Amino acid sequence: MITVIGSSPGVGKSTLCRALADWPAGLGASVDHFEEADVLARHRLTELPTRS
Repeated sequence: MITVIGSSPGVGKSTLCRALADWPAGLGASVDHFEEADVLARHRLTELPTRS
């Protein structure tokens, strides 16, 4: 998993992520690229591990 953090809008985070996803996908690899707004729509990413 690769995450990208930037200090302000418009610094190129989305462009960088799109390029990072397109590169291996162009070589035939399976890539699951999704936007920040989609994070909470993915059940596996909303689950938090519990401590015993």
